[in-house]
Amino acid sequence: MSFQWIIRIALTDAESLAPLRLIRGIDVAEKEPFVWVRGAGDDEKVERLVRALPAIARYEVTAGNRLRKLESRIPGESLPALNWQPLGTWLRVRMPLTPALSPSDGEREKTVLRPTHSSTDEEREDASLRAVSIQIVRSAEERPIDLLMTSIAEWRDFALNAPELRLRHLRFAVDAAGNVIIRGKPLPPLPGRQFVLHANIAVQAGFTWEPAVSAEVLVRRLGLSADALALLFDDGTFSRIESEQFVPATRSAIRETAAEFVTR
Repeated sequence: MSFQWIIRIALTDAESLAPLRLIRGIDVAEKEPFVWVRGAGDDEKVERLVRALPAIARYEVTAGNRLRKLESRIPGESLPALNWQPLGTWLRVRMPLTPALSPSDGEREKTVLRPTHSSTDEEREDASLRAVSIQIVRSAEERPIDLLMTSIAEWRDFALNAPELRLRHLRFAVDAAGNVIIRGKPLPPLPGRQFVLHANIAVQAGFTWEPAVSAEVLVRRLGLSADALALLFDDGTFSRIESEQFVPATRSAIRETAAEFVTR
């Protein structure tokens, strides 16, 4: 799409924008019951992500803020007055886990398992999970640390002074608040939150979930794609990270990312 484009999606589908939130030049505006998203350029990766969104309508912006639907030859609508802001600022990075998960801040909800006609263990486990509240609780089990969340400043200072060899096996992603998630071995010795991986689920070190359903079931319950990752926090919230948001930990990439947040 080598032109200025705009798409319109339902506000209830706002979470589908998460894979785009770290891409520069993507703006959004909310006007119930829709979210308007705009961008420009011909980046193939961005185009693939945009095409995958559940758009109600897709437009090209023409002269005088006229909108031409991509399936039409002539502009048929005018762009309404909207309050635009960067997607990374607008999109809430951390969503509450209810009803998929809920904080463990008191007595557990009463569990009622109803009879099911599921024919496999996997289906029975899914049916049971829908009938209970998943809670984040303390764990005494010790497991190797797989991911680290730290600040962009700590990550920048480490990366600019570390040998290239130290960064070679690391990848990182950054959320809109400037939190860096680092994966790879060995992880840098930086302050922050540590996570343990269970398939596509990364739970904060020292915690687990109850009931102890398999990570695969939890992946399905959270609606994660095959390549997505969910970070479960001790307060009962989670962050969803798509695989394409992780980039190699090169000094140039880290310096450029840090500069973006410093100038905000």
